[in-house]
Amino acid sequence: MGNGNLRRSATQAPTAPALIFGFGGLVPFVGLTAWVFLGSASFWDGGKLTLAQYGAVILSFVGALHWGYAVRDDAQKTDAWLRYGWSVLPALLAWVSLRLETADALRLQTVVLIVCLLVDQQLARRLSLPSWLMQLRCWLTAVASACLLLTSFS
Repeated sequence: MGNGNLRRSATQAPTAPALIFGFGGLVPFVGLTAWVFLGSASFWDGGKLTLAQYGAVILSFVGALHWGYAVRDDAQKTDAWLRYGWSVLPALLAWVSLRLETADALRLQTVVLIVCLLVDQQLARRLSLPSWLMQLRCWLTAVASACLLLTSFS
């Protein structure tokens, strides 16, 4: 692989799967939000709860990324405590959110998802992660957060 290919791979998504699976992960967010707003009243509670459950799964995934980065980088000492600790926090908050009223769960998940993006942006600068990854994360977080928040007020 020449330098031109290496440079390009750091700024653009390397393959279609990153985009397909990334944006494919938004289908439940968008679909369930539409279900709540366009469906009959009998769908509202079920759609909101299902969205909160899916949001919790995604928050667990987003946090787990940090576990993988910490393992890859062989994080040690204080850095290991911070990085592994952060990696489980979104999952714990997602779990707590499922014990709240559904609207509150969706709002908490919105906040946690946005905070995760901010933490990821800091980590990306520190670890020199590819810029395409953060661009994708911004889009995914924007759509998912909008769906969670919008549905919380329905």
